Amino acid sequence: MVSLISAMSLSGCFRDGERESDLLVDGYRPHYGSQALKEIALVESQELNNPGKIYTYKDFLLVCEINEGIHVFDNADGKFPKPVGFIRIVGNSDMAIKDDVLYADHMGNLVAITIDDFKTISTAGTLPLQNWNRGLPPPAGFHFECVDESKGLVIGWEKVPLQNPSCYAIN
Repeated sequence: MVSLISAMSLSGCFRDGERESDLLVDGYRPHYGSQALKEIALVESQELNNPGKIYTYKDFLLVCEINEGIHVFDNADGKFPKPVGFIRIVGNSDMAIKDDVLYADHMGNLVAITIDDFKTISTAGTLPLQNWNRGLPPPAGFHFECVDESKGLVIGWEKVPLQNPSCYAIN
């Protein structure tokens, strides 16, 4: 009986002066990268790791690499697509193309990128979608570890337990 009472009293205790507000919550921790990653660039082909949306345009096949960019393949022979390159667009998850302009989301913005059969690209315009200038915004409706801009640009988020987070993503 004494051990049962002891066990019950320990279950409501906090260690070393912990307060009830020191409880853990599910949230997100930022992953940082260099400021250079903020630039949209056509780089060498990369391996598919986390594919998302697939899009065809002319003789090309485009595959979104979630939060990283877009793989470009020559799809003239649909049975054997050939890698052409990778458009690095941090935070990208969606795309569309019309009249040789690729529209994509990029770190809280909508960007228009002119394409020349994917030999060269250039940013034609940007439309801010969110008030966020620190890289990839955190998931909405969750607490997150506040961003430390001295560590670089936020290029991703990892779901982790957080203790007393002071930042919360509303939308």
